[in-house]
Amino acid sequence: MSKKDEENSEENLEEKKTKKKKDKEEKKETYVVVEAPKTRLITAFVMLAGSGFVAIYTLLQHYEIGAWLTILFVSLIIFLIVGRLFEWLIAHFNEPIKERDRAILAQEEAIAAREADELAALEAAEQARLEAEELAAQEADEGLVNTSNDFNTFEESDEFGSITDTSEF
Repeated sequence: MSKKDEENSEENLEEKKTKKKKDKEEKKETYVVVEAPKTRLITAFVMLAGSGFVAIYTLLQHYEIGAWLTILFVSLIIFLIVGRLFEWLIAHFNEPIKERDRAILAQEEAIAAREADELAALEAAEQARLEAEELAAQEADEGLVNTSNDFNTFEESDEFGSITDTSEF
C-alpha cells in the first residue's frame, strides 16, 4: 500500500470513530411513565400474594400436578383482574385529590406572583424616593436650591419688594 492509502485509511478510521461518538451522543432516549409509580405494582403484589396462598393451599391439599397448575393459572388470571380493579379504584379516588393539589398549587403561585409584584412596586417606590433624596442632597450641596433671598433670573428679586420709593437710586 502506498503512503496515501495509509493516510486515507487512517483518516477514514478517525472519521468513523468521531461519527460513532456523535451518534452515541445524539441518541438520547426519553421514557414516559404512563402509570403512576405508586400504583403500578399493585397488580403484581395482588397476583403474587393471592396466587401464593392458592398454591400453598392446593399443595397442602395434595392436588395432582395437572389440576394444581390449572388452578394456579386460573387464580393468576383472577388476581390479575382483581389487581387491575384495585389500581383503577385507587387512581379514580386519587384524581380529586390531585385536582385539589393542582388548585392549591395554582393558588400559591398566584399569591407568590402577587407578592412579588407588590415587592417590586415597593422596591421601585423606595428607589424613586432614594433618587429624589439624592438629587435634593446634590442640589443643596451645589447651592442650586432657590431660597426666598436668592436672585431669580426670571422674575424680580424678593428683597426689593418692600421698597416703593426708587427715586434715590
